[in-house]
Amino acid sequence: MTPSVFERHPRATLAGVWLVFLLLFAVVAEVGLKQLSGLGRPVLFQAHPAYGYRLQPNQETWRFGGAHFKINNLGLRAREDWDPGIKDKILFLGDSVTYGGNHISNHELFSELAASNLPGLRSGNAGIPNWGVENVYGLVVQEKFLPASVYVTTFIEDDFYRGLTSGRNKPWIKYEMPRFALEELAEFVWHKYFADTREINRRERESEPADARVARAAAKLKEMDEFLKARGHRHLIFISPTRQQALGQRPPDARVKAQLDKHGVGAVYLLERLPPAPAEERRAWYQDNDHLTAKGHAVWGRMIRDELIRRNEHAIGNAAA
Repeated sequence: MTPSVFERHPRATLAGVWLVFLLLFAVVAEVGLKQLSGLGRPVLFQAHPAYGYRLQPNQETWRFGGAHFKINNLGLRAREDWDPGIKDKILFLGDSVTYGGNHISNHELFSELAASNLPGLRSGNAGIPNWGVENVYGLVVQEKFLPASVYVTTFIEDDFYRGLTSGRNKPWIKYEMPRFALEELAEFVWHKYFADTREINRRERESEPADARVARAAAKLKEMDEFLKARGHRHLIFISPTRQQALGQRPPDARVKAQLDKHGVGAVYLLERLPPAPAEERRAWYQDNDHLTAKGHAVWGRMIRDELIRRNEHAIGNAAA
């Protein structure tokens, strides 16, 4: 009996079987990553010299765990597009804590929850991953981004050390849509485990003394606060505590507090507003040391809403025209 072509070329046959297996695995992995994790369909950003980078307008996608991202015509996480009128709008500014990350849907953000029971106010979220105080200053003061009557700025203390951050060396900041989910995954793994982007960003940040960075950030935050209020806008500033601080394991940053006091910045420390809760429950508010879970966003939303009501800063009747 004549041997079959497979028997005559066993190595080629084995190689072909492995090739088919790898192709099928790649297809299954690609489909699975897109459907289950949202990889391959990231939120996109655009670069700018004044504020570093921010969200591109008019986007909608779903990320990890089905988290829904709706980006409106002004590049804000918001349920709907914003018209030119400002009286009925409240804008939330900040870093990735405000932005929410890849696991939090629009409706779960503290920016949405804080405004949900304030009649007549539409909420927009301009938080951006890895932003510092100077990025927010660049957007509001230098670019005069003034689409709302009420402004709520929330920072973690680390934001005062960042300077004006760019989207370089940050694999989660995408400017173009990747062709494949596996491409996005491979880039993330490369930057996280081989390129050591954390160390690169640390060296870039620490090229200037910490005292100088914090002093400049506090001065710019004060200037931004005066800039908004001089134009009739309302502005509240919050300092979001880390998990260590919420658990009583670390005090507030003395350098940041000293500079805020020196420049007369009236920031509200949310650490002092946290509701009574056992340590286990407080841990459940956090994804990591800085970022919040959906439970944490709900708690932060209530605290910020209560402060807005207490100060009557949510009232739109006397807001800027």
